[in-house]
Amino acid sequence: MGGIMPSTIKEKVHEVIEITGMTCVGCARTLENEFRKFKDIEYSVSFRDKSITVTYSLADYKREDFEKAIESHGYKIKGKIY
Repeated sequence: MGGIMPSTIKEKVHEVIEITGMTCVGCARTLENEFRKFKDIEYSVSFRDKSITVTYSLADYKREDFEKAIESHGYKIKGKIY
């Protein structure tokens, strides 16, 4: 029996999402708590750089999922037109 076997390896994406409106360490903690809700991702919130670095599987998430989570707390994505 031939055929194509489905891949069990999930393609990972590494993104840096720049944020506007993150003005204090408490803001960074808020986003850390929000990102803990996502399963099977790696992330790092940087108050200094005003960004979140996230590594995730395209099979599980889209960048928009993370942007919505950030925006739900009143922050904006740098460079995004609203």
